[in-house]
Amino acid sequence: MRQLKHRPTKQVQVRMKPFLKFTFKLTLALVILTGAAFFMSKSIDIKGISTEQLSASKPFFGADEYAYEAPKADTAESAISSKVNWAILGFTILMVLVLANAFDISKYTAKITGRETVNQNNVNKWTMLIFMVVGLIATIWEYSAHGKLILLNDSASAHGVDYDSMFTMTLIVTSIVFFATQFLLFWFSFKYAHKDGQKALYLAHNNRLEVFWTIIPAIVLTLLVLRGHQTWRSVVYAEENHNGKIHNIEIFAYQFGWKARYAGDDGIMGIADYKFISGKNELGLAFKPEVDSLIVELKAQIEGEKIVINDIKSGAALAALKSSFAEVENLRDYKNMESIQKEIESLNNGEKLDEAEASIKRKTKQIERILAIQNNSKQFASTFNGAANDDVITQEIHIAIDTLVTFNFRSKDIIHSAWLPHMRAQMNVVPGMPTKFTFRPTKTSVEAKKEFGETFEYYLYCNKICGVSHYNMKIKVVVESQAEVDAWLATQQPAFIKKPIVVPAIMNNSDTMMQADKTKKLAIN
Repeated sequence: MRQLKHRPTKQVQVRMKPFLKFTFKLTLALVILTGAAFFMSKSIDIKGISTEQLSASKPFFGADEYAYEAPKADTAESAISSKVNWAILGFTILMVLVLANAFDISKYTAKITGRETVNQNNVNKWTMLIFMVVGLIATIWEYSAHGKLILLNDSASAHGVDYDSMFTMTLIVTSIVFFATQFLLFWFSFKYAHKDGQKALYLAHNNRLEVFWTIIPAIVLTLLVLRGHQTWRSVVYAEENHNGKIHNIEIFAYQFGWKARYAGDDGIMGIADYKFISGKNELGLAFKPEVDSLIVELKAQIEGEKIVINDIKSGAALAALKSSFAEVENLRDYKNMESIQKEIESLNNGEKLDEAEASIKRKTKQIERILAIQNNSKQFASTFNGAANDDVITQEIHIAIDTLVTFNFRSKDIIHSAWLPHMRAQMNVVPGMPTKFTFRPTKTSVEAKKEFGETFEYYLYCNKICGVSHYNMKIKVVVESQAEVDAWLATQQPAFIKKPIVVPAIMNNSDTMMQADKTKKLAIN
């Protein structure tokens, strides 16, 4: 009998050794890593290269609609706090390891003695109950401490109020469901924990319960969807449901910026076409002199491409590159050597020739499309009707408060996404597919500055990653009175036909714009 009693003890010892070794190795590795990280942080001056050479007035990356606060220097209190945090982390890790060892030892002790030292079911159920109480208290604290950041209530557009209301309603409904389900989940784990001699009740099916948890969520979700659909219709069909004047502004996207176009004195927005886009006519407006200049430019480029093709086929281009390579090689200019070598490879594999021929085809097709419009009398008359001659292209967007505004979007190159966060407005900007968004601003820039700070500005951002400078793709939006918008437009020059500018005076004691007794006329050629 003694021999039988000693055998389990040896087996337990053999089983415990690998676990204790693993625990010891894990603890030692954590101590070594923590010590290495601590000594590295003390030996390397990371902060010496951080902020001294950067601007203290605006952030290095991202939007600058909020005032930038320079990083604060470390103090003795912050250093102590950091050490305390590391100590708490280390203590927590050690406590977890100690508890894991304690539970493991109790399990093997129970096997040896035949008596249960720790009831695992009781541990689990009380842990569940404690986790539930602590978790729900933490959730309530989070709502109270950061609720102002969760609940949206600072919309600057009419439809944004409904948008914020929908968000709040959805958050309330989901919060109720969250608290109810989490309470039931952990409470049932506590109440129905395993008990010796008690058999669990099993229900294969319950029609009432199935109907209850199917119909109730369906009703709630239907109400939320219907509210969302109603708000969506109010935004999408805002123009059709509005009887007054609607201000149309074209927003042109390109990598990496925006341009705004306003109708000129005639009040008509001119025709724009991607086929007319050139260096001087960036938006592709139907201005006959610029389109004619574009045709001449395209023909000159085609002739240049033909010369390149002749040089490639005759071998003159390759000989010139080899001569250039020999010169930079003598100078040990390895950077230029690599660049010239790539050009030589593009000649040898035919890539350069293919590019030149494809360029000629594209430019020839563009000329044919432009001439097709000019040779069609009806299309020519409707396209080159002179409406684009006095259109104004700006680097800022000025819109009037409490006035319905439609942004008509176009893209020059790739897909962008126009985003006005404070107006709760966003729309994809897709090449070849005009899109638009209509809204009514309800808060001026001056009012927003009072709320968010004097450095605050509205911005239209690109909210779709479009390249390396995507973070800086934005345009300032100014919300002001209609009189102020008109006065600002009077100072802007048309894209093609210049005119004298009449600068009205702004009365300091009024929000309205009044014409001064004497106006200053600036003749700009």
